[in-house]
Amino acid sequence: RRPETSFLWFTSPYKTLKYILWRRYKWVVILAILLFILLLFLGIFIYAFP
Repeated sequence: RRPETSFLWFTSPYKTLKYILWRRYKWVVILAILLFILLLFLGIFIYAFP
């Protein structure tokens, strides 16, 4: 009988991504989201500026 945790990555891929990617690239993801939001607001400002 196999343990149920052997197929954990297949049944919950989001949890696997969290453990693999989030621990290693947490600050890169946060900085990328903040930079995207900043560029989005800058683009909206330039577009709406008369």
